[in-house]
Amino acid sequence: MNSEEVLDTREGKDYEDWAAKHIQRCKGTLIRVVQKSQALEVPPANSWLGRVDAKTMPFPASEHVRLLATVASDNLREVDMTLKSRLPLYSLYSLIRSAIEASSIALWQLEAKSEDLAASRTLRIHRQNVAADRTLWNTVVSRSDGRHHVLHDRAEENHNALKGINNADFEKSVQSTSVIRNVDSIFPFQSNDMDIFSGVEVWRLCSAIAHANQFSIANILERHPDGALGQAAYRTSRLSFIASFYSTALNRTNLVIDSFERRSQPRRTGR
Repeated sequence: MNSEEVLDTREGKDYEDWAAKHIQRCKGTLIRVVQKSQALEVPPANSWLGRVDAKTMPFPASEHVRLLATVASDNLREVDMTLKSRLPLYSLYSLIRSAIEASSIALWQLEAKSEDLAASRTLRIHRQNVAADRTLWNTVVSRSDGRHHVLHDRAEENHNALKGINNADFEKSVQSTSVIRNVDSIFPFQSNDMDIFSGVEVWRLCSAIAHANQFSIANILERHPDGALGQAAYRTSRLSFIASFYSTALNRTNLVIDSFERRSQPRRTGR
């Protein structure tokens, strides 16, 4: 093998053809996810999710999950729209990264083993979001919104009222990687043709691109040789990687829709 072949890491036509067909096969799921995410209704008070909402008011868990679902679906729709005309070098990885994070956080709330644990997770997220918003205010306008301490105290009060939950858990940081790993343990990857990578694999691969890690980029992107060893070369995105990451995030977002609808079914307490 000569030096030019070593430097050429482009995937072949078979991979590209598979990727194009795979993206097309995802179309029906994408349509469902986009439409359903925009139409999720407030759950009945006598549903599992409705009871979680009652424990987290005025920070209803269902409202946050609906927001996460629309964030994920909107990013995925943009990936699909972009791929109809071009394959960008970097930008799609950030969209997919956002989708896998948002859908995983939503499932982390929805798939909690108890209503109180789901409420705890929701309130911990709100505590963290309130703190982040306070920092945003201080950064942009050099002052804090007077509501921040009120929102924090109300969330903490709700958290302290939960049963079987350690009050100290309220201050525990919600970290995306840990959340995604937890969801991976509930929904093992390769369960269907869309779920090609684990959530944490997609998260880390896309993060490497989003954070411009030059060492990781050298392995993730294609390398096109332009002359002999040591001369200029340029990189392009791998369509098979984008297709696989995209469908994995889309599958996870579809699971959010399923879980939201299931948790919204009216049921007696304790079921």
